[in-house]
Amino acid sequence: MVQRVIVIGGGIGGLCAAIALRQMGLEVTVYEKAEAVGQVGAGITLWSNALRVLRRLNLAEAVIQAGAQIEEAQIRTATGRVLARSYPGHLARQLGEPVIGIHRAELHRILLAALPENVVRLGAAGTGFTQDEQQVTVTFAAGQSAQADLLIEADGIHSIIRPQIVPQVKPRYAGYTAWRGVVATEQRFTLGQTFESWGRGARFGVVPLSEQLIYWFATANDTAGQTQSPAAHKARLQQQFQSWHQPIGDLLEATPAIAILHHDIYDIHPFTPWSQGRATLLGDAAHPTTPNMGQGACMAIESAFALASCLKAESDLTLALRRYEAQRQPRTASITQQSWQIGRVGQWENRWGCFLRDQLMGLVPDTLLQKRLSQVTDYLPS
Repeated sequence: MVQRVIVIGGGIGGLCAAIALRQMGLEVTVYEKAEAVGQVGAGITLWSNALRVLRRLNLAEAVIQAGAQIEEAQIRTATGRVLARSYPGHLARQLGEPVIGIHRAELHRILLAALPENVVRLGAAGTGFTQDEQQVTVTFAAGQSAQADLLIEADGIHSIIRPQIVPQVKPRYAGYTAWRGVVATEQRFTLGQTFESWGRGARFGVVPLSEQLIYWFATANDTAGQTQSPAAHKARLQQQFQSWHQPIGDLLEATPAIAILHHDIYDIHPFTPWSQGRATLLGDAAHPTTPNMGQGACMAIESAFALASCLKAESDLTLALRRYEAQRQPRTASITQQSWQIGRVGQWENRWGCFLRDQLMGLVPDTLLQKRLSQVTDYLPS
């Protein structure tokens, strides 16, 4: 019987797991290596499948109020010609929940507010664990340790503890790097609408977060591990996208260099197992995905609730973790692989290959794109 749970990682998946488990009456402590909670990250998209789970956690309304509803999504060329449209707004009517663009820091604030102050311990970096038949013991960088009945490892794609469970698993580089920014603007050209423009070896996307805030992201093919100053990052972006359609140039110009985030894009090829004894993986530690479908955070939210549901349904921990993996691994693996393929096609560089890609994309009926969206997002938490 599980009564005490340790969660390593205070990100979206870890906090959602803590909220779901506390609603079951379990004692949960979240250990987060960051020393303080601040305005971290940029924007994310929460699709209807994530909102359905957040509704079960009594958090959906707060998220909807803090973000911007997205009605239409477009794929464009670098010149701005629309290749394809889909309508996330239809999902709200079909599935009962909207699609929301929200600042990651706002979502984090909402999740933290749903937990008592003493649940989240900052400045605590987990380094490893030992276990026996009765409990799991987690060790931390500062030398302290803590015990529980279950360890949930939710500290991201570059997890420190995951190698103890699956030592052979390594992140794979997608071949491109990404920049992100959030900019305040009085222009409302993207309110209710998101777009992603595809060029040769580069893409640029925009998601509204509110009437004033716009989140943008950009990708370009490059070798991993390149480091530059903030000013050099901005200069590179302005050069890379100087001939692309507006409002791309205006958004880059309006974004302070110091506010531009840069990350190489990685995922992990789907793997099993996720668990070892009293320890299991969650979110990006278990099923990280490239950001091409906007489903990374959504999958973490789904998995957090599914894990709690499996623990509630099975009194035996081993059976509960097997059930959790059986429920989540096929779905997350499918999303990971689909997202990887979309990214590969979106990052093509060959002139004629890109021409053919754009021509074929323009021939895909909007109804087919909408059907694919529905298939991905029509998820009911059990």
